[in-house]
Order: sequence, then structure tokens, then C-alpha cells
Amino acid sequence: MTDRSATGRNARHPSNFTLRSWMRILHRVWLGIGEHNLSIIAAGVAFFSTLAIFPAIAALIALYGLVADPAQVEQILVSAEPVLPPDVYAMIDDQVGQLVSAGRTSLGLASLVSIFLALWSARAGVTALMQGLNIVYREKDSRSIVMQYLLSLMLTFLLILMAIVAVLCVIAVPAILNFIELGPLGALLTRIAPTLILGLAVVFVIGTLYRYAPHRATARKRWISTGAVVATIAWVAVSMGLSVYVSNFANLNQTYGSLGAIVALLLWLYGSAFVVLLGAVINAEMELQTGRDTTTGRPRPMGEREAWVADHVAD
Repeated sequence: MTDRSATGRNARHPSNFTLRSWMRILHRVWLGIGEHNLSIIAAGVAFFSTLAIFPAIAALIALYGLVADPAQVEQILVSAEPVLPPDVYAMIDDQVGQLVSAGRTSLGLASLVSIFLALWSARAGVTALMQGLNIVYREKDSRSIVMQYLLSLMLTFLLILMAIVAVLCVIAVPAILNFIELGPLGALLTRIAPTLILGLAVVFVIGTLYRYAPHRATARKRWISTGAVVATIAWVAVSMGLSVYVSNFANLNQTYGSLGAIVALLLWLYGSAFVVLLGAVINAEMELQTGRDTTTGRPRPMGEREAWVADHVAD
């Protein structure tokens, strides 16, 4: 085996990396946590996401109400209860309940304006993530302010549409399985289908951010899927771990008073932002490990790929 193949310089897919390659990648990922100031960036993303999460929920309910009964969102939210910290779930559930009680949205000028305003407020979290991902991928965003705002708004709208599709699938798939009558297997699939669908939705949402948020030539799916899957698994672990910690070891309401629920939300958003950025670091270091073109389109020589991590190779 040549040294180039041993170190992954000719890898066309992450599965082609050897153990030696992965050791180098993971070592740089560990160093990158400090070099990229991931903790500080995640804190900034968490702050802006706190301002964005409730407008995003409002936009989701409003858009979903155009095609189906918005009360279904409240039903699906129950599937996420085991993952979310209790205070966070209670806040989101209360907000969803208030929005659902307003009834279905009718397609009119007033509703379109309110949806746009909700999307505009929700894009703050996506904008913060875009900036964080540009740092992780070593990119300088030279787009104009107007283009950055438009892209963040489009990404926010796309992510909410993906959430709507996920909710519709969570409702439709169990109904189809019950109709087919597969017996015990169908009953098992009906129970686990919502969780699997929501998990896949999270992977797609994170992967979409990795592919389109940084100011660079888009990476091939194979070079973003690994980080997206790792980030999703880590997000579930962090969310459940925080839920156990808050429920059994930390009485935030006693420490912070009426701000306890807000602190829990900030901690959850911080952990969520951190693992999303960490997944991006993994993807970036994988691209730096190979000399092959990792961007979409016709393969181009190094230096002409319009993506820093694709145009460079790690030592």
C-alpha cells in the first residue's frame, strides 16, 4: 500500500479512508474545537436561536395550517418529549398550543405578511449558523448584505418546508402501515416510524445547512452526510443528557428563579449548535484529508474548486 493511499490522499469517498486516515482526521477535529473557538461560536448561535425559535414555530404552524390541520403539529411534538429537557418541551408545547388554538390559516394578504415577518425573525438563527459554518470551512463570506439576508431567508423557508414534510410523513406512514395490516411487524413499525422519520428529518436539515449555508462551492453529498449523521446522533445524546441532568441534578428554577426555563432553553440551543458545528468540522477535515475534488460538477484541479478545504490538503 502506498503512502498516499494509506493517508487517504486518493480517497473518493469517506469509506475509503483507512484507520490511519481517520486517526489524523479525528486529531485535527479535536484541535479544531479550540482553533475555531467552537464553544464561543455555539454560544452566539444559541443566543440568536433563542430570538428565532418562537418565530420559526409560528411560521411552521402558519404554513402547515395552509395544507392541513395545525393541531397535528401539537400531536407530533409528543414524539420529541423524551429527547427535550422538560422546561424546553413545556415552553415549546405551550407556544405551539397557543398558535394552534388560533385555528387554520387562510391564504390572504394579512396572513402572507405575518408569515413573512415570522420567517424574517426566524432567519436570525440561520444567519448565525451560516457565519459559524463559514468559519469552520475557512471561508470568507464576500456576498453582499442583501444576498446574505436573502439566502438566510430562503434557507429558513426551506428548512420549515422540510419540517412540514416530516410532520406529514409522520402522520401518513403509520396510517398506511395500519391499512396494509402487516400484523405484529406493522404494529412495531407503526410505533417506531415517527421517531425514525423525525431522525431522518434532522439529518436532512443539518445536511442542507452544511451544503448550502457556507459561501463555497457545494460539497458532494458523500462529504457532508457523515458529519450530518454524527451531529444528529450527538444532538439526541446531548438533548437526552441535558434532560436527565436538569431533571435530576440541577434545579434551574431554584438557582435562576423565573429565568430557569430560559436558561434551560439556552443550554439546549448551545449544545445543539455545538454538535452541528462539530459535525461541520468533521466534514471539513475529511475534505482536507483527500486530494480528490469533493465539490459538485466536473472534477477540477486543486486551486480551482472554489472551496478552501477542497483546494487544500492537510499536512
